Amino acid sequence: MTRPTATRRRSILCRLGVAISLIAAPAVAIAGAPSALAGPTPTTHAISTTTNPDVDGTGHCKNGNEAVNCNIYDGKEFVWLTGLPANAGLDSGSYFFAVLVPGGQANPNDGGANNLSDDYDAYTNRTFSIADNGAISYTGSHDIANNKIRLMPYADTTNPGGVYILAVCSLANGYPVDPSTCKYDAFKVGESANAEAPTITKTADGAYTNSYTWAITKDVDKTLVQGGGSTATFNYTVGVTHDGGTVSDVGVTGIITVFNPNTSSVHIDDVTDVLSDGTVCTVTGAGPQDIPAGDTDFAYTCQLAGLPQGALDNTAEVAWSNQSVGSAFLPGDTAGFTFTRVAFTGTQVDECASVSDSYAGTLGTVCVGDPNPTTFTYSRTVPVPVDTCVSYDNTATFTTNDTGTTGSASQTVTVCGKDYGLTMGFWQNKNGQAIITGGASTASVCNSATWLRQFAPFQDLSATATCAKVGTYVTNVIKAANASGASMNAMLKAQMLATALDVYFSDAALGGNKISSPLPLGGVKIDLTKVCSVLSLSGSCTGSMISTSSAFGGATSMTVSQLLTYASSQSNVGGSVWYGQVKKTQELAKDTFDAINNSQALVAP
Repeated sequence: MTRPTATRRRSILCRLGVAISLIAAPAVAIAGAPSALAGPTPTTHAISTTTNPDVDGTGHCKNGNEAVNCNIYDGKEFVWLTGLPANAGLDSGSYFFAVLVPGGQANPNDGGANNLSDDYDAYTNRTFSIADNGAISYTGSHDIANNKIRLMPYADTTNPGGVYILAVCSLANGYPVDPSTCKYDAFKVGESANAEAPTITKTADGAYTNSYTWAITKDVDKTLVQGGGSTATFNYTVGVTHDGGTVSDVGVTGIITVFNPNTSSVHIDDVTDVLSDGTVCTVTGAGPQDIPAGDTDFAYTCQLAGLPQGALDNTAEVAWSNQSVGSAFLPGDTAGFTFTRVAFTGTQVDECASVSDSYAGTLGTVCVGDPNPTTFTYSRTVPVPVDTCVSYDNTATFTTNDTGTTGSASQTVTVCGKDYGLTMGFWQNKNGQAIITGGASTASVCNSATWLRQFAPFQDLSATATCAKVGTYVTNVIKAANASGASMNAMLKAQMLATALDVYFSDAALGGNKISSPLPLGGVKIDLTKVCSVLSLSGSCTGSMISTSSAFGGATSMTVSQLLTYASSQSNVGGSVWYGQVKKTQELAKDTFDAINNSQALVAP
């Protein structure tokens, strides 16, 4: 092969130049492999060569469509780089082109053993860019016309059949490029009396699906608020997490192009494709057949059990037997092409999840790449009820973006009020005494006396007592409890008596709601696990919270009426002997009634 002198090369550059037509082309290789397999970003569309009749005149294409895709030319200078027709071409970005001897695809960079362009100009003079609309920009010395670039100057091929390979390589990842970033197209210059062997090129697009599974949690700073203020505030945290994804549908697809450089058809025996891990691919339309002059495309598919653990190459091969091609003889042989380091692009499924809450509404959208877990926080303030408990359910839900998979997590919080009992001091003063003495009677017997006598400690009250005598009885019991050195029995009796009066005069069905209680106190359930051990003179809790359940048979909660009944069962008539005279147990019972009477008892959930 004779290379021109430097002076002659400059003359050729000025006279000839190069051009390219970029119209959209089908996707052939996609970048974006996971980090373990990440490689250069390949070009993503097909390329081809053609003539430029508006510049060089017609008749220079000897096989193919001279306006779109020519295969055989009558001169090197008439070969221009183009794309394919509608819906084909190169993506926007920067590229360079090079003309190679068949087999030079292993190194399209300058200095490659089979690079026919680099003796005439550097790759920088063969660099062009493509805009989003397909228009090219080129400032080098090659001819550019009709959105095409002329390939000349380049040296003669050493291929005996006059076959060349055009390479177009992406510069998205810098220079030098990896051969897998390039797209290739074969063409022939001149006609020969000898039959020429077919050549083969290919694309390779690795792909897989990665499906993510999501989970959701919901936490709250507390689940129970009892008797504290008019409102209660709960602080919620919703956590959304995903796994690393499940990989499926791993495969390689692409197009194998067999180029017949002859003007007559060639009979091939088969077209095969195999991955470097031994996976045999399925080639559509392969098998014995005659292929016409120029390019014949075969689609192929390779199925893998999982993502490869290292670089994976893809080799296509075409085989033919001894045959006559026109009047010439073609000996049997094979031709192959290896696409190195196939890049795998992952299609993510359910990579995002929208998160909502039954109370807070839309919380946001979480995607793979966000902090894992991602948390959302919000607060909810609810009113504290009167003499009862109210529960609030909050449910957080995620919904994935692709399959619509959902998941949820809930928290239930409970808010409980407190009782509204009145103290034994109230029942001793004029207001309490007025309620007692003004109570209803039946046959001159005060109804409250009859009601109080159902409890053993108060059966020392006369069965025929008038309401005035009931008032006196209450005063005397409370005075005895307040006396210096009063026994625990006396204090328990007085506190229980005040509680009994609270129940009787808070219920319209008993003595009438004379104390304006929000609810009948007898039906309020008291939490026996949290009873104030010390109350101040003002009635507020100044001591620790203790459990008094042992004084009530081990129950953790009871209604006030049940507490009265149980304490009565532990007493003799009149309350002189109580709880087997175990002072500690008596004190626990007394503390319970004392808390109720000071409106400090907590309502049980």
